[in-house]
This record gives sequence, structure tokens and C-alpha cells, in this order.
Amino acid sequence: MASAEILSIGTELLLGQILDTNSQFISIRLANLGIDCLYKSTVGDNVQRIIAAYKQALDRSDLVISTGGLGPTADDLTHECLSELFKAELVFDQASLERIESFFKKRGIKMVESNKKQAYRPAGADILFNPTGTAPGIIWSLSEDLLERAAISNPKKARYIMTFPGVPSEMKRMWTDSAEPFLAEKFGPSVVWSQELKHYGIGESNLAEKYAELLSGSNPTVAPLAGTGECRLRVSAKSSDIEAAKKIAAPVIERIRKESGTLCYGVDNDSLESVLAELLKKKGLTLSVAESCTGGLLSKRLTDIDGSSAYVKLNLVTYANEAKIEQLKVGPEIIEKHGAVSSECALAMALGVRALAKSDLALSITGIAGPSGGSDEKPVGLVYFGLSAAQSSHVIKRQFPEQLGRDGIRQRAASEALNFLRLYLLNPAGIETLK
Repeated sequence: MASAEILSIGTELLLGQILDTNSQFISIRLANLGIDCLYKSTVGDNVQRIIAAYKQALDRSDLVISTGGLGPTADDLTHECLSELFKAELVFDQASLERIESFFKKRGIKMVESNKKQAYRPAGADILFNPTGTAPGIIWSLSEDLLERAAISNPKKARYIMTFPGVPSEMKRMWTDSAEPFLAEKFGPSVVWSQELKHYGIGESNLAEKYAELLSGSNPTVAPLAGTGECRLRVSAKSSDIEAAKKIAAPVIERIRKESGTLCYGVDNDSLESVLAELLKKKGLTLSVAESCTGGLLSKRLTDIDGSSAYVKLNLVTYANEAKIEQLKVGPEIIEKHGAVSSECALAMALGVRALAKSDLALSITGIAGPSGGSDEKPVGLVYFGLSAAQSSHVIKRQFPEQLGRDGIRQRAASEALNFLRLYLLNPAGIETLK
């Protein structure tokens, strides 16, 4: 099984001045080809460190893919470093120069002398032409002799180097046009298919423990991934084609969905709001919302879904007590006796907005998002959720960690409300177990 390493070259990456999106793109494309990316490294514009990084990568990987260091300036050192590592002469490539000259001529720009530097390649390497820029890369199939010169371990094992410019648009075009066909032919037809099983209501460590046996599998592999208030299990299978990979993954996916039950709310691009939308449309139900501490975030997430006007009737942000009393008809005595952050107020808010909107269902949220406003009795992160339906009404209470901060508490509260209603629609009789 082929293994790859991605080497990102550029001091600006280490300084955080530029985000390394190239590595993400290459990682995804390698996975789609069935090539395992085992390492990623970043190195600055320094000859000795670049050489050392290449040597380390070749010692442990079959394929080393680098981005950056192919420009015309003095600190663009990639091909010079490879020349030094393998004691291979840098040779002038006339075809590359002609392409570089043509690039400037078409744009009516005079080419400076320094750009000629980009037309050099290590002897024996094949040019990877750049159709959208001036920096060509290389594809280099390293011989045993070259590997011995560089003192690479196990020199009888085939190794390959591919270099790309750091400009993402140029790299992506070169990858699609030339690199991907080369790799597909060299390493044979193989694909990886993955599906993420999204969970809400269980932590990453508990989910990993629940499926510990599956996490040690090799094909398919199962990996836990953390999210904002939710977590995922990614199931990946490798085979000769997509359909075959899906069949390999299917039994594991089926087992997880069965054992997770309602904890697993969807897959891949599903969100709590998109899954809830499908449930509401399927059942032909309408919804109204009254929010306090979330300030409209729940309403935003609901209406981010295209076509949400089919089921969302009314959204109100009743932040002040006066708004709760005047708009939702929450009794002043409820707020005076129990406070705006209470189960009694949450229930009254849900009942009030449902009556006002004449909707089938209603959700309410009231809580303390912080950072101020908390007390020993009602700390920051305390949130109550109300749900009103024709058949029954319910309230749940949640205490979110203060360390989440104001935005984090609001995000978690909106997710909790969406999940509250999702679980009710799936099993109204079982909603009491949430409290």
C-alpha cells in the first residue's frame, strides 16, 4: 500500500501569515486515490532544513509531495535543495522557459531576468507544467542510485517526488491536469469512500469507548471526530471502486446506526436543523419560536434551510422581561416569583408564542449566556427550554460549562433546542427521559 507525505515549504506558513490550504486539498485527493497520507510537515525557507525535511520524508514514505519554494526569488529554494540532496545537476529546460516567456507576453508584461531561474530542474526529473503561472514543478521517479547518493533508507524501494508552487489555484490545476493521472496509473485503481455518522447527546470519549472494538479495524476504519457540542464517527473503506468500498463499509455503518439509535441524527452534510426540517415537512407540522438568551440564533439556524417558510410560522426574540409579558403573555407573577430564567417562564413562553402564531409546535429558550448575570442559584450557562404541542408541553433544563463563553453557550443552547424537538417528533412518549 503506497504511503505519502506532504511537505509545505515557506517561512510565511510557520509565521502564520498564510493558511496552508494546499495540504488539505492534497490530503483529500490522495485519500480519493487510495493513497495513505501518513505525515505532514512544514519547513521554512532554509536550505539545510529543507534538505533534512526531504530526507526524513523519503526515509518513511513512498511519495513526497511538496508545495512552495518554486518562485523566482532568492528564498525559493526547493529545486536547488533537491539538487544538493541527490547530487544531481540543475539543468536548464528550454520548454519551461518558453512557457514562462509566453505567460508574460500574453499579459503584456516584461519578464525579468530572475524568472529564468524557474526554468531549471534537477537532472532526471520530469517537468510538471504550470498552465496558469510561471513556476513549473517536477515529477521525479528516484532511482536506486539517487537514493543511495542521498543516503535514503531502503534504497531498493521505489520513491517519488512531486513539487508544486505554493499558489493554491496553480497547484490545484497542475494536480488535476497532470499529477492525479500519473498517480492513478502508478499506484493502480483504488478509492476511499467515507461517511460521517453525526451524533448529538454523547461526548467524544464516551462515543469512542462505546465503539472501541471498531476503532481498531483496518478496512473499514472508524475514527471519532469532535465538533461543537456534537461528535462524529467517520467510517472509511478502501476498494477498487466506490460501490465496492460502500459494500465494505455498510455492515459497520448499519451496526453504528442501530446501536446509537436516536443519538445518531444524520450523516455527512446533515445538520440538526436540516434533519428537523425533514421531520416537520414529513409530518406536516408548523413551528414557532420564542428566544431570549440566544438572541435569534435558533431562528437563524431554522431559516438557514431553504424552504423553511413551509413550516416556520413566527420567530420572536423576547429579550427583555417586558417583551415576554407583552408579546408572549407571560404572567408578571411568573417572572416576579420564579425569574425570567426558570422552567415556569420557559413553559409560558412556549405556550404564548404557539397561541400567538397558531402553530402546531413551539420552542422557547431562556437562560444566562454570560459572562455576567450569573449567581450561585442560577449560574452562567443555565438554560431552560420549553416545548409546546397540542397534546402536551414539556420543559428541560441544561447547565452548559461557563468556559464555553457567551457565543459557545448560545450555540449549544440552539443545538439543544433543535435536538429537543427532533427527539419529541421521533418519540413523543419518550420525551420525559430527557429531563
